[in-house]
Amino acid sequence: MKFYDFALSVLRLFCRVFFKYEVIGIENVPLEGNVIIAANHKSNLDPIFVASSMTTREVAAVAKKELFDHKILGFILKKLNTIPIDRENTGISTVKQILRAIKDGYVLGLFPEGTRVKGKEFGQAKAGLSLFASKGKANVVPISVISSYKLFSRVKIYIGEPIDMSQYFRAKLTNEDHERISEEVMQVIIKNYCEQADGIVDVEGIKYNA
Repeated sequence: MKFYDFALSVLRLFCRVFFKYEVIGIENVPLEGNVIIAANHKSNLDPIFVASSMTTREVAAVAKKELFDHKILGFILKKLNTIPIDRENTGISTVKQILRAIKDGYVLGLFPEGTRVKGKEFGQAKAGLSLFASKGKANVVPISVISSYKLFSRVKIYIGEPIDMSQYFRAKLTNEDHERISEEVMQVIIKNYCEQADGIVDVEGIKYNA
């Protein structure tokens, strides 16, 4: 068993032992083709919850480069196909590495908001999601992570239907276009979050574009 599979089995065990963990919609992740999974981000547990839900394909996630400053954590992240990114200044070499991961058959994992946004708020999606989808010719699967993050509480990972991005594969898009497209995906994530909250979290007052 390679390290990736071993690590994911440990993370899944963690989710099952310490939370009432459920995954809905794994069949919405295509078994082949270029795919990006995009999820909301409210806790440091989100990468664990999302990674554990991906039972059909191997994921290459994007994470802030500061996490790699810790030798042990950095070593583990690299073994888990994690790509470091400078959130303030993404270099061309990082973009190429991300696109190569998509081309090589990995499902690219992203948090469109770029950072954690706690409570009932959701952050504005960054341009990167649309950029990587269009350049990588990848469709996007929206994932809503719904949890209070309290031990032994419910955690629902709702995997929505893939969003067809093919209309953008050959389009000439500005940064403003990428931000708009990314935000459209984020609105789907928020919509699914509210519709699937099911007593897990209070969604009263959360607004989204239907």
